[in-house]
Amino acid sequence: MIAVTNRQRAVPLKVADVRAVVRAVHAAEGAGAPGISVAIVDDATIRELNREWLGHDWATDAIAFDYGDDPSPDDVRGEVVVSAETAAREAAARGLDARGELLLYVAHGVLHLLGWDDDTPARRRAMNARAGEILAGAGLAAAEGGARPSGGASRSGRASKPRPGTRPSRGGRAR
Repeated sequence: MIAVTNRQRAVPLKVADVRAVVRAVHAAEGAGAPGISVAIVDDATIRELNREWLGHDWATDAIAFDYGDDPSPDDVRGEVVVSAETAAREAAARGLDARGELLLYVAHGVLHLLGWDDDTPARRRAMNARAGEILAGAGLAAAEGGARPSGGASRSGRASKPRPGTRPSRGGRAR
């Protein structure tokens, strides 16, 4: 199951493309059937989530919430939240396609859910290269050369400390 919520107007995007990215990452990583929710939001929304769950008071490109052993009743085991405004801004600054940048953020977030981390420069390069490879292999638009979401410095993240009783955009428990 791949649920997609598009709460933005900055980047024209087809829900089918988002689902294709999630499926491509899962297939490439041998992860089986996805049970993921993807929310495409604006900078204000992702900044609020970033502040609440990761303690960072800025807009970011992608945040992944792993629900681990506590999936929702509809079997959603994780959630990826990406900012279309950040994608549009970063793509414009580098002369890239905003849609491709946004799909790269989706792939990046799904890789976080599958255990990838970008907490060091080497891991960041490997993760970004992998996301770009997967998008290219699936025939989906990707930012140039698997370019890093948000320019060069990683500002994405994975919420790692659950707070019982809440899920970022759906209700429940987030990790």
